[in-house]
Amino acid sequence: MCFNWITGDGVDIIAIVGISKNAGKTSLLNHLLKMCPNTPMAVFSTGLDGEEEDSVFKTPKPAVILPANTIFCCDSRTLDEKGGTVEVLASLPDIQRPLWIARSRFQIQTRITGPATVADQIQLSRQMQSLGAKKIIIDGSLDRKSITLSPAIDAIALVLGASFGNVQEVTAELDRLLMLSNIKLYPAISEEYELLSETEEVLYSGENTWQNTEIKTLFGNETLISTLIKSLPKSSRIFIPGVLSKHSLPLLKDVFAQQETNIILRHPDCLKIDLQYLQALHERCRLLTLIPFRIKAVALNAEAIGAASADAAHFRSHIRTAFPQLNIIDVMEVEHA
Repeated sequence: MCFNWITGDGVDIIAIVGISKNAGKTSLLNHLLKMCPNTPMAVFSTGLDGEEEDSVFKTPKPAVILPANTIFCCDSRTLDEKGGTVEVLASLPDIQRPLWIARSRFQIQTRITGPATVADQIQLSRQMQSLGAKKIIIDGSLDRKSITLSPAIDAIALVLGASFGNVQEVTAELDRLLMLSNIKLYPAISEEYELLSETEEVLYSGENTWQNTEIKTLFGNETLISTLIKSLPKSSRIFIPGVLSKHSLPLLKDVFAQQETNIILRHPDCLKIDLQYLQALHERCRLLTLIPFRIKAVALNAEAIGAASADAAHFRSHIRTAFPQLNIIDVMEVEHA
């Protein structure tokens, strides 16, 4: 894994996500923009990025540095501050606050933002493409309210921040996320994909037809689900639209194993379980996903906010040694390059 793919074809919408707050996403965003000097780019955030200081710890944060002719989403305050350095392209019908699509006339330091819902974030991406953007980079998050977990995303750049925990905890989390990214895609036909992508209820199939359980969450319904699965023939399928948590899994993993269940997830991130539980589940049944978790590259940041920073050399060495197949960059190195 490296970041050369960003300049190639077939990857048009990229999300940057961190495993914790203050992971170093802005530094990576600035680096990726530098990598595409001749490509029309657009950026937005699923929150607010580029603010001068962290809202909790009040520590300085890097600004978003936009090259000239970069399309971006901003609020009215940013538009007023930047004045003639930006060109207004469009307004967005956001009910929470006025938002704008603008283009930088020169290189600028600024804040970026974006709409609050996945549907509006997807619509914004399409509008930016219609305005000429060939690639869109999104400051995102691993959240169901973020475009990051939608099929619209072509690639995810993951940032490992020392703010998450010690180097062993970061290593385990990366191991878990890479395992999630390797879950195979469920080969649904178009009608079936539409059914599964739109339902909010657990479905099951003993033969060929999907049946509705009228259960929206596994939490608190583990006994009902276990009884249902036991009544099905082996290698049956169950579709889980929401979360499978560390609370529900111990109550279900044995029955999953006994029936050799095919578990189909809306997205791999629906598995809110730690590495040990994930490995156990992977050994007991077949995991498939409706939407792939497209982690294309990994960066790290040994500088922690609100906690003791890791020794940068040790942090880099440990992570790179644990994952020799990954070409991992350090966001602090590229920021000061």
